[in-house]
Amino acid sequence: MSREVSHGMSREESVVVPETAVPDGETAAATCPYCDRPFRHKRLRDLHVGDAHEGLRDGETAAYEAAVEAEAEDLFVYHLKVAGALGVVFTALFLLAVVGFSL
Repeated sequence: MSREVSHGMSREESVVVPETAVPDGETAAATCPYCDRPFRHKRLRDLHVGDAHEGLRDGETAAYEAAVEAEAEDLFVYHLKVAGALGVVFTALFLLAVVGFSL
């Protein structure tokens, strides 16, 4: 898998800012093995390691690829929900217009 970001930008040109703030009283779920940044979720750490650091080991590369795939799946589900919500709104407005013009 290429580490190029879409639209031909390299990862140095892209800005990846994962959520790293760990609230008081909560333990970090993961820490970057290279720069010791804390992360609330292991997937965010895996994305950070793959995007921000060079010379990854095989396990880190596999974790990065799995995290990218999981992010893509989550984004797809989000898009389906948005499309469904827009469909419901459109249908409701259409029905209101039909009822309103038929009176």
